[in-house]
Amino acid sequence: MTLVDQYLRMANLANQPARPASTHTTAAGQQRTVTAKAATRGITGFSAKHIYHLINQNQFPAPVKIGRASLWRLSEINRWLDSHTQSSDDNANAQEGV
Repeated sequence: MTLVDQYLRMANLANQPARPASTHTTAAGQQRTVTAKAATRGITGFSAKHIYHLINQNQFPAPVKIGRASLWRLSEINRWLDSHTQSSDDNANAQEGV
């Protein structure tokens, strides 16, 4: 079996805020520690909320559902990024000519 396409999760696409470490005590008195997580920048530069907004507006590729997971094809995301990069380059060139 050959892998034709790669898939991305929302964590790869969207910016993720930093999360400080914290310790919680359960009702039974057990200590639970949540580890710290550094902020990350997704390949789109958007938040997850904004990506889902764009999906609802049919302006971003919809995810492929595999079980409960929502995954995006890397090829579709690259096409979307290329189309938006090209349009912004065209706008910049038009403004330079003014």
